[in-house]
Amino acid sequence: MLQKLFRVLGQLYGMLWALILTALLGVTAVVTWHFYQEEHIQSQLRTGGQPVTVRIERTDRAPRELWDALGNATYIGFTYHNRPYETRMVYDTVWLSTGDRVTLRYHPQLDVFRQPTLVPHSSPSRVVSRLVKWTVAAGFTAETKALGLFALVAAALFFVGSGLLVTLTGWTFIQRLARVVLVVGLGVAAVFFSYNAVEQFRYAARLRQEGRPMTVAVVDTDRRTHGRKTSWYTYEATFRYNGQERVVPIEEADYERLSPQNSQLTVYYNAALDDFIAAGYSPSWSEALTPGLFWLLLLLALRPTRARVVRGAPGPPVAPV
Repeated sequence: MLQKLFRVLGQLYGMLWALILTALLGVTAVVTWHFYQEEHIQSQLRTGGQPVTVRIERTDRAPRELWDALGNATYIGFTYHNRPYETRMVYDTVWLSTGDRVTLRYHPQLDVFRQPTLVPHSSPSRVVSRLVKWTVAAGFTAETKALGLFALVAAALFFVGSGLLVTLTGWTFIQRLARVVLVVGLGVAAVFFSYNAVEQFRYAARLRQEGRPMTVAVVDTDRRTHGRKTSWYTYEATFRYNGQERVVPIEEADYERLSPQNSQLTVYYNAALDDFIAAGYSPSWSEALTPGLFWLLLLLALRPTRARVVRGAPGPPVAPV
């Protein structure tokens, strides 16, 4: 009896945490979808929008949406071509008041105003090669990244929520639907990480083939470990170029060779990509492990499930002869 009570309490505890996690993922999904929509509008404004200066006629600082708590949001009202408009603005150092003039981005076809996004123009003092922590997603637009983040959160919400729904209702068809979604998700992940690995080798080959060879003086080297109980290391070298610190990945042999007395390193510089690659560096074939893992998981998920046969269970009835 006591064992049964503990089992019921354990199930209730698990359901409680599943409910909390589902609620958190639901809120996160709403926020990420909002940011994707904003990035989508900003993308259209950058291509088809135009700057318009307006005079603020009213302000409202009362929070209206969930994401208003993430910044100093102010809703401003103004008139443009004898029509009233309202938009949301975020400022950290400026207090917007009635009578102020602000420049917004306006899209005539969408008939929307938005605060223009700031694009930094100053060049950074330290530039790290894309090969150091390679991901093809670094070249994606902010809109695509926001959509990908929403897709990940939505997938997590679906699996956690469907598991909770099966526990509460016992609907088995949800499990079959979840298996289909899992197969699709594993397929997308396998294709993405395969593409990511291929693009890394192509990027490195382009840097080397189209780059201009030069010799630089290394000012610092670094060795990074991946995990506490592993001997997998990656190596980096830092040198100066046009007033900037440039960081590139290097092989272990170059890491052991470089020293204050022997700091010369041959690199290739691709001006179109504004990136360097060390002459002796090549991406590791270990980059194929991640896509290989997802392809293996996809094959396992596609295996047909066999019906379990219970010993001692009566077989199908036999027709009399």
